[in-house]
Amino acid sequence: MPDSITEFSINRDEFIWKKERGLFFQNDASAIVLWDLAIEILLQTLDEHLDIEKSNTILKNFGFRMGVMVSEYYSERMDLENILIQFSDIYRNAGWGNVKITKFSKEDKQVIIELHNSWEHRVFKAINKNQECIIMPNYWTGFMSELMKENMSYLITEKNQNGIEYSEIQLFAKE
Repeated sequence: MPDSITEFSINRDEFIWKKERGLFFQNDASAIVLWDLAIEILLQTLDEHLDIEKSNTILKNFGFRMGVMVSEYYSERMDLENILIQFSDIYRNAGWGNVKITKFSKEDKQVIIELHNSWEHRVFKAINKNQECIIMPNYWTGFMSELMKENMSYLITEKNQNGIEYSEIQLFAKE
């Protein structure tokens, strides 16, 4: 029996759901849908079994490695400028929140990113974890380190403009 397939697009992103096989794809990559609650449980489990330092180390490494992996996937398909142009759609369409790249300088090796409604911020807030977000800043550090072929670092600041809260990540080359 042939697979019942549902296909749809959001902006430039292609989604394919092969229902009978239980498979879901975003832009030809196998994907899954997780509720924020599932990530909350994972983070709470880490906290139950590890001290905060070890837990943070794992989350930072996870974020960085995920960023490198995603950048490798997209770098084979398009150039850096097009990746950055399209990635805000990819990021949003995956339910990660909204990202706005407010500064990009390949020459100065600097990138400034605004994260609005970040999944990580939502999850930490839901579990009342009073912690600065560390997964997504490290994600962007790994993502940009790989794409710019430079060892990057970051500084994160919480911003509030016109009553809208968001995180600003400043990425720069390590000295």
